[in-house]
Amino acid sequence: MTDEGRLAVYLAGPEVFLSDAAEIGAAKKEICRQHGVEGLFPGDVPESDLHLEHGRLLFRDLVEMMEQSDLVIANMTPFRGVSIDPGTAVEIGFMYARGRPVFGYTNVAGDYAARVAPNGALVDAEGMSIEQFGLIDNLMCVAPALESGAVIVQEGVPEGERFRDLRGFEQCVRQAAARLLS
Repeated sequence: MTDEGRLAVYLAGPEVFLSDAAEIGAAKKEICRQHGVEGLFPGDVPESDLHLEHGRLLFRDLVEMMEQSDLVIANMTPFRGVSIDPGTAVEIGFMYARGRPVFGYTNVAGDYAARVAPNGALVDAEGMSIEQFGLIDNLMCVAPALESGAVIVQEGVPEGERFRDLRGFEQCVRQAAARLLS
């Protein structure tokens, strides 16, 4: 909870890598405010230098931000491949392990297995099995949200808007506020 008694929401996702990350973060925080919660955007942590020591300091700052949060809303849209951003996956696991509700959304509809093996194969080229759970991503990424919150799938989002379309995000905020503020 914040000083004002609002739920603090950690806003996980790869938006921090966008050229307009500050604007997207501000829009997400405004949506949170409209629903009576406070969004904590990882992109608000200053990033002045990308060498290893600064990376460690940034990591600690983000862990502190998660510790101050009551829940996480994670953008699970595939990032740089067929699956969720690995940093977001870590943040989901961290928050779930702390007993905090996890809410997730994706702007790419469809089964994870179909993205991994579009030909419908049950094993990949290295002979490893492909999950067949019918989920939007790897079981260990999606299950925390299914267990404690929700997963919103936003369909019909154009490729170029996958990380800027906030309709699924707003649905998550609405659901989290309704569930946790009642």
